Amino acid sequence: MLKIYIKIFLFVFYPLVTYFLIIRNITSVIIGLSLAIFTNFVIFLIEKKQKSQPAILDISSISDERITDFINYSFFSKIILPKFIIDESEKLLKAGNNRSLDNNIKKLKENNKVVISYKNYTDIKETDFKIIRLAKSFKAKIITTDFNLKKIATIHGIKVININDLYECLKPIILPGYKISVFLAKEGKEKNQAVGFFDDGTTVVAENGRTFIGKKVNLTITSILQTSSNKMLFGQISKEDFIEDSIRK
Repeated sequence: MLKIYIKIFLFVFYPLVTYFLIIRNITSVIIGLSLAIFTNFVIFLIEKKQKSQPAILDISSISDERITDFINYSFFSKIILPKFIIDESEKLLKAGNNRSLDNNIKKLKENNKVVISYKNYTDIKETDFKIIRLAKSFKAKIITTDFNLKKIATIHGIKVININDLYECLKPIILPGYKISVFLAKEGKEKNQAVGFFDDGTTVVAENGRTFIGKKVNLTITSILQTSSNKMLFGQISKEDFIEDSIRK
């Protein structure tokens, strides 16, 4: 929606500028409209180039449960899954039971946005350097959660998207006074407290929530405590903020 507003603004701004600053006639308006069309065309080419750039998955990204959702958001027109990464994942699966990794690989193979690359670099032993070589050949970005790979790739001039960083940026900012929905899972340390958790590990404490344990409620945030290992949200609930009557199984 914002992009549409920007484009409309350009078609209004340029004609007005050329009309009032150059010559107040129809020619200046035509010049302004021409500039607006040209600017929008340049924006279109930039957007097309960004979207057409492929991205490569590494072993850490395909092990992440969020990767399927990430791909389905269509940030990239083509996602490349190297065959040597599939081979590496199969070794990990043989070494131990990893259902998450196994399920993700099956979903990725069935996803029509994912293309398997059979390029391999037998002269390179380290998988990270194989991915970097592949990224250079495709002029692609790398999707990862591996900090070391990100560091090495950046040195080689490869752009990297860290899924953790991306999701951290997309998380909503919660301030006192905000209302959130949370499932209260257990008793808190203090009297009449109940505790719930967000998917990212954030602890939510309902000061008057003990009677709502096993239920989902709307909680109005009253204070926030940031510790070295976790964030804690404190809040209050009222009877009208009650969401679920039944205990979650």
